[in-house]
Amino acid sequence: MRHPYLVLIIALLLLSCGGKKTGDSETKVDSLAIPYTVLKTLPHNTDAFTEGLTIYDNKVFESTGQNGRSWIAEVDPGSGAHDKKVILDNRYFGEGMTVMNHKIYYLTWQTKIGFIYDSKTYKQIGEFKYDTEGWGLTHNNKDLIRSDGSERLYFHDTTNFNVMRTLTVTDEAGKVKNLNELEYIDGYIYANVYETPRIVKIDPANGKVVGRLDLSILVDEIKRMFPNTAELNGIAFDKNSKALLVTGKLWPKTYLIRLQ
Repeated sequence: MRHPYLVLIIALLLLSCGGKKTGDSETKVDSLAIPYTVLKTLPHNTDAFTEGLTIYDNKVFESTGQNGRSWIAEVDPGSGAHDKKVILDNRYFGEGMTVMNHKIYYLTWQTKIGFIYDSKTYKQIGEFKYDTEGWGLTHNNKDLIRSDGSERLYFHDTTNFNVMRTLTVTDEAGKVKNLNELEYIDGYIYANVYETPRIVKIDPANGKVVGRLDLSILVDEIKRMFPNTAELNGIAFDKNSKALLVTGKLWPKTYLIRLQ
């Protein structure tokens, strides 16, 4: 069943707030900085050790990690409530997730196995394997794109899950390592950089970083108010509003932002 409430909630949020601009000062010191506006702050489940975040079919999906606490849930963006649909066996540490063609693909960390579920029934319909760790996952409407915590991104064929292509991500300083949660937005790959407040925008043609989103202000706010939270992780793009939902592991908040 479709959930039109997501479109309605985000539309109302965009209309009800003028937004607070932030990140503009970064352009003075970083030519690749992406300014952004905070549109709204939303609640987030503090039990969620966020590994993947995406929007599909007007629903927000979130995957979590930790052994014994790994699940995929539909999220009510207004309340932050999780409706858990898939709960992994305790032996698996869940990681990134994406949805394509009504299939949910869910990575595990070091067990090198991923699971496939029907996005409507949540019944497991398959699994796939990979040779390195599983961290983040997204897609370009053709291939699955996976990170493993290194500077590399792997493009997997969705039929046999073979690696069709490996992309090394670099910026002006060299290789960009610790790539984590991923989101494919308007022809570019956005990636959280593990244990930093940064999200990098990557050109999939050559692996070059063409933009950097510094969310230090949001991370500092969370850490100051809630010191037991973990790192920034989670990017979901809403095609209708052209806004991003960003959050972190165990955060009590999700931020709705718009890139300038």
